[in-house]
Amino acid sequence: MVVLIAKNTVKQGMQQAFLQLAKEMIAQTRQEEGCISYDLVSDQGDPQVYYFIEKYADAEAVEVHRGTAYFQTLVPRIGALRVKPSEVSTCTVIE
Repeated sequence: MVVLIAKNTVKQGMQQAFLQLAKEMIAQTRQEEGCISYDLVSDQGDPQVYYFIEKYADAEAVEVHRGTAYFQTLVPRIGALRVKPSEVSTCTVIE
């Protein structure tokens, strides 16, 4: 299993636009065969910071996700709403 944690720092005042696109990404990704879970959480200490918590069956499932048409379309649109590029950590589940 592969876990990705993607930190997104959203520009001030762009939270609603970000959430609209994020919800579309979530709905699409959760339909992928290799997706185990895909959630968006907000940072309790900073209203501009959101994390995508993504769990996939394996690295191949991550690549399939990144190759989808909606990923290719939504990520640039989401990127335009961020202060800086997404900070992605790729993790391995230990237990």
